Amino acid sequence: MMNMTHSKPSYVSQARVLYFGMTGILSRTPLARLLTEGVNVVGIVLPMSALPPYLLEDDGRPCTNPTVPQSSQPDSAIPLTPPDVLQMAAQYRIPVTAVRQINHPQFIQQVAQINPDLILVSCFPYKFHGNLLDLPRCGCWNLHPSLLPHFRGPAPLFWTFWAGQNDTGVTLHRMDAGLDTGDILKQAAFHLPDGVSGPTAERQLAELGSQLILQALADDDLTPRPQPGGGSYYSLPQSDDFRLDTSWAARRAFNFMRGTAVWGQPYAVEIGGEKIWLDTAVSCQPDQTQNELAIRDGRTVSIQFNPGTLTALPLT
Repeated sequence: MMNMTHSKPSYVSQARVLYFGMTGILSRTPLARLLTEGVNVVGIVLPMSALPPYLLEDDGRPCTNPTVPQSSQPDSAIPLTPPDVLQMAAQYRIPVTAVRQINHPQFIQQVAQINPDLILVSCFPYKFHGNLLDLPRCGCWNLHPSLLPHFRGPAPLFWTFWAGQNDTGVTLHRMDAGLDTGDILKQAAFHLPDGVSGPTAERQLAELGSQLILQALADDDLTPRPQPGGGSYYSLPQSDDFRLDTSWAARRAFNFMRGTAVWGQPYAVEIGGEKIWLDTAVSCQPDQTQNELAIRDGRTVSIQFNPGTLTALPLT
């Protein structure tokens, strides 16, 4: 924990923070909040696959002058989202490192030279091993978009939608040798409204997680607590995981399709021995019962679930 005794937020002490992330909203939003709040981010680490313009040797090297991407859209068409990671790095003059193997001795030595007090991770695809975990004096923290110990793994929001759960949240936890198993630092619940899209849910969870990070950095009495027993772990979804089951409630099928549409996969459902492929969820009637299992009406199909009906656009 941050052992600071003054009354100002702990991050005002200019603790050296090394940030690990990707280019998506779950990484961009916390980084943007850290920078606007004056946290001393001394470096940004991305997986090499996230920086295709850079042909980096070995296991990554600093890019002290990252290229700022230019949008081809007019300003009015640019969504109100945090800037690109490289734009923020350029604005704040923060070195960026692209890495292929984070546990390679060369990269470990590079991190040791940066000498971070804390490593912060949000949506980074590689597992940390002991040498890297032990480097920062305040340890390594990870922001995970679920209420741990539930939905450990790389795609927790997908599996939350798949399980038909509307109640989820964000966990900030210390990193250990396991996957999302470290002690909890901060945790906050969040309710997913019916029909919410995956990107919208990600933005809301990312903002909530950003608040948790800042609260933890400012908490002089931060006390980690072990995760409760049990929980679950899910790997990345495969194509078969997009199947719908008519034993589900229609609301579950609707929310699953709306929440995971960003994955770009078709949804298969078996109706009387026939497999129907669905593209987009249109609406659901949670308590409705219809005379046939599947009723086609123009461009849509209405399917009986248990309970309720789902109206969707078939795959064309």
